[in-house]
Amino acid sequence: MSNSTSTPSSSSTKIDSSLDAISPTKTAKDRRAERLRELQSELEELKVELGAHDPHEIVQTHIKLLHEYNEIKDGTQALIGKYAQLTNRTVREIHQEMGLPLTD
Repeated sequence: MSNSTSTPSSSSTKIDSSLDAISPTKTAKDRRAERLRELQSELEELKVELGAHDPHEIVQTHIKLLHEYNEIKDGTQALIGKYAQLTNRTVREIHQEMGLPLTD
């Protein structure tokens, strides 16, 4: 039995390392780990960019600004409609005259 130069543990190690090299599971794990590192890095960059600002507060500010914008736009459209009515023209004609877009 001493003719065999390879021990069970060394054969097992060779097989394990060759399987690791071709194992698609390990490659998928490596890709997931790399993607996780990328996302963590991106998260840190966004935290730095956000600084001490509260995300909820930022969203609420944007909602408030959009609400104000929509109120102003609605008022403007009402005035354009009245002007069109007074001048016997269409709203489309007024938009074209003033160089305004016909859609949002």
